[in-house]
Amino acid sequence: MRKAVITDRAKRNIAETLAYLEGNWNKKVQVKFATKLYENIKRITKNPDLFPISSHNKKVRKCVRSKQSSFFYTFSNEKVIILALFDTRQDPNKIKNIK
Repeated sequence: MRKAVITDRAKRNIAETLAYLEGNWNKKVQVKFATKLYENIKRITKNPDLFPISSHNKKVRKCVRSKQSSFFYTFSNEKVIILALFDTRQDPNKIKNIK
């Protein structure tokens, strides 16, 4: 199993999403989000080819976490690097900046 590394950008994205959920939803939704994110990261550390290559960057893979969010990652033999969590309600052109 590979080691998961979360970039500063991804940490910021996750923190922003959790803050949004805390302010606009309830604790149950926040916990569900965090649990599903953790489960997906755990899955890709075991099988990083599980999710498709991003159409915006052939070196990056995209995991659709929910209808509202996806995260992007790369991997090597030793680690999986979580690059960003993307809110799909944003301008899709922002995805092109994920490297």
